[in-house]
Amino acid sequence: MLPSFAILVALVIFGDAFAATIGWPVPGPALGLAVLTSAFAWKGRPHPDFERLFDLAAPWFPLFFVPAAVGVVAHLALLSAAWLHVAVAIFLGTALVLVITGQLAQVLLALTDKRKSDA
Repeated sequence: MLPSFAILVALVIFGDAFAATIGWPVPGPALGLAVLTSAFAWKGRPHPDFERLFDLAAPWFPLFFVPAAVGVVAHLALLSAAWLHVAVAIFLGTALVLVITGQLAQVLLALTDKRKSDA
């Protein structure tokens, strides 16, 4: 499990370095997670060590919302001044994510069904 954790940390560092080099406004850990997800998709499933690592870490995931909540409280005056823009961005972002996720799920289910029928 320690090698899996080291790989995860290395991917976060790689993602940060890549985002800084390219200048993309994307969090580095998100890029690292994309690389990890691609590796899982290429292999067909995660390595059992990664599964154990994620099973151990999953109960602690809600703690990642604490910094965001602190940011909201710290910038409450700014948010109250731009509440309409924030509300529209949240609504449209959520709707867009739902539509894209639904479309992607349909495509992946169709591919899975096709693979099962070909086998």
